[in-house]
Amino acid sequence: MVAEQIPAPEQETSWLQLELAEAHKTVRTLLRQLDKERKRYTECQRAYEMTVTNLMEIARENTLLERERDDWRRRAEGVGAPLHIGGLALDLRPEEVGAIRKAMARLHHPDTGGDPERMKQWNAALDPLEG
Repeated sequence: MVAEQIPAPEQETSWLQLELAEAHKTVRTLLRQLDKERKRYTECQRAYEMTVTNLMEIARENTLLERERDDWRRRAEGVGAPLHIGGLALDLRPEEVGAIRKAMARLHHPDTGGDPERMKQWNAALDPLEG
């Protein structure tokens, strides 16, 4: 009876090979599952990035549309168009526009050694505000 309980080396080797084959099968199954999850994660990440990009674009467009709406509202109310400097819309009274024009003329008028092109740009920006 004792001889039957101790596995022969061939039986033990055979049993270990079966265990190894079963372990390989489990590893392959887990690797396939892992690959599927990686693909799913990559697709979710791509969808998230596209959503964020779209939301940012929509927010930018919304800001531009709000600014344009406000400009049209001011024009309809007869207030005049705001001056846009560095992305900011400034509502200026005529005396403020005049003060800006004088200050820019001191800096950029050709008679004071300034750049004529820059003075033209300032005049073009300030003319609609005095209207």
